Amino acid sequence: MTAFVLGATGFVGREVVRQLAVRATPVVAHIRPDSKSLAEWKQKLEALGAIIDTTTWDPAALATAIDRHAATQLYILIGTTRGKAKADAVDGDIYEKVDYGLTKIAVEAAQRSQHKPRLVYLSGIGASATARGAYMRARGKAEDAVRGSGLPWVMAQPAIITGERDESRLGEHVGAVVGDGLLAVAGLFSKSLQQKYASTTPDILASALIRIGEAPEHDRAFAGADLR
Repeated sequence: MTAFVLGATGFVGREVVRQLAVRATPVVAHIRPDSKSLAEWKQKLEALGAIIDTTTWDPAALATAIDRHAATQLYILIGTTRGKAKADAVDGDIYEKVDYGLTKIAVEAAQRSQHKPRLVYLSGIGASATARGAYMRARGKAEDAVRGSGLPWVMAQPAIITGERDESRLGEHVGAVVGDGLLAVAGLFSKSLQQKYASTTPDILASALIRIGEAPEHDRAFAGADLR
């Protein structure tokens, strides 16, 4: 099988690329052609053993790329932050444009391709198209696009992801520490609640994404203990 990873330069994406390469799974790492750090990321991801693809974000072009690499799995690990959006000059509803918008393009590309790859989507716990918050609303719409693709799919719905990032996200770190502390107390009464909302790390999550991506079952969302 060959894995095509969209969002390969991201917090979780690059760990997925690394682990796939370690497992000797042919892996294609996608980098935006207009990335300001294209040369740097190309060097880093090639060093991990990945094939680099810089196809533009266009459904037809990406469909051609999927078929060119004979991809059987399409990892959609896309997301943005306010800091990244500002650096990339993305304004307006950044989550609608990136988290949902690019996922929609990825799904359409997979539908157009001849190989019809399995979709492996990274979402988040609480995502809903009717959510009040822009981030969770965009994630929910993206989930709906994946579910309605007509292709085999799996998705991960983790809680907070912690670890060393390229940008400081103190609020997220504090939230994870406080949240895990409260969940430890809640775990005395409900282990399922503790497992569902506990924070995770990129390496654990990447391993889980690969596992559910390669498992025979599909059309299922995974959360909590299933992502450990």
